[in-house]
Amino acid sequence: MSLVFADLTYTPFAEQWFTDGEGRVRLIRPLRPRDGDAFAHFLSGLSEQTRQWFAPHPLTGEMAFILSATQEPDKVLRLVIVDRSGSGAEGPILGYLILQMGLALHEVERFAPYALDYEPALCVSLAPVVAEGWQSMGLGAPLLRHGLHLCRELGRQAVILMGGVQENNRRAVHFYQRHGFHRLGSFEWPTGVMNDDMIRWL
Repeated sequence: MSLVFADLTYTPFAEQWFTDGEGRVRLIRPLRPRDGDAFAHFLSGLSEQTRQWFAPHPLTGEMAFILSATQEPDKVLRLVIVDRSGSGAEGPILGYLILQMGLALHEVERFAPYALDYEPALCVSLAPVVAEGWQSMGLGAPLLRHGLHLCRELGRQAVILMGGVQENNRRAVHFYQRHGFHRLGSFEWPTGVMNDDMIRWL
């Protein structure tokens, strides 16, 4: 099945309902313009440690409103996990996943030494993060699995980690390995910080 990008932000196919280990109902769906306040609250609540590991863009309230208002799923699809365990409106945003369609030039250059047989335009650069207080509580895996599912449905060839994963973040490295990512090599950025390049073929 092939998805039409124009329909992706609002089609139910881009959504995934699940129940966490505590029986609470969660919904994974695309980020939407009305999410500005909730997304700003989510980004502002990320700890300094999380910000060292996750920095794909400025993690500010201003940027939250800009990204919420920008709907370009043919370039970048942004997914969020929201709490739906209550009987009324959605609860807070608990997780966030970036799916950048096609690799940036600096990523193509970084991957050149690995001599892969791949098409950069058909790959996706991925970056997930879970809210403070909700990490290691079973939210990251459903978010990643749904992102990989959408990438396959969109006819993508492979997924890489946006900016790699820091070698000292062993929990994240093991997380990706459990979900089929393979280490290709490492690079240093910024100075003194080693990062692993990993890929997941689809």
